[in-house]
Amino acid sequence: MTRFIDKHLKDLNIKRGDRIVIYPKISSFGIAKKKFVIELLNSIIEYIGINGTIIMPSYTFEKSKKFIFNSKILVKNYSTSPLVQEFFKKKKIKRSIRPIHSHMGIGKKIDFLENKNNFNSFGIYSDFYYFKKYNFKMIFLGCSPNEAATYLINLEYINKVPYRKRIKLKKKIFLKNRTKNITIDYFNKPKNIVFDYDDAFLKMKKVGFKYNKVNLKYGSSLSFKTEDLHYYGNKILKKNNYCLVKNRDEIKI
Repeated sequence: MTRFIDKHLKDLNIKRGDRIVIYPKISSFGIAKKKFVIELLNSIIEYIGINGTIIMPSYTFEKSKKFIFNSKILVKNYSTSPLVQEFFKKKKIKRSIRPIHSHMGIGKKIDFLENKNNFNSFGIYSDFYYFKKYNFKMIFLGCSPNEAATYLINLEYINKVPYRKRIKLKKKIFLKNRTKNITIDYFNKPKNIVFDYDDAFLKMKKVGFKYNKVNLKYGSSLSFKTEDLHYYGNKILKKNNYCLVKNRDEIKI
């Protein structure tokens, strides 16, 4: 198993000591073995090594006003991969205190996850901001862009796309052994909107975006530099601020 994972990462141009953000979809591997997730995670950690950094999403979409976000508790939802659940069990894990788009990680470059001055999902000083600043690579491990390209939402926020409205959300977080009421900047979206991030990746590729693609039994993995996604994503959004949307004519703003 280790050799298989090592080859997969190598083919994705991932190197020992890299800083990586992984969005995983385990079913794409087509392996029913019960211990596969544990073996996969351990192989990735061993491959990256002690000088690298591994980060995964740990998103929370609870809408109840009574809900209290606690970075020590992982709330499962449709985005919570078995690999994410296993990763959360690691002793040295650190997790950002963001009530919606939180991330967790281990390794040398994870101090920014402990930022307690900004709780926003997107924009300056968000986790996505630091992924670009610190030269992280992204891996869609068995995922398509439609399933994993959350960073494009960050670019929508930065570019102030016309189909989303900036809003303020009141949230509760557990911080320093007490519950704290906070307000975060966010944005809503029309209910009938359909995004096509797969098509967005093809559009970016046409203007110079390069990524590595390696096939799996049921799907494929992609890898690329966050700074490249940022640059080319901005490029297509500035040319057409509806370029991520599939059904523009049906949107009611």
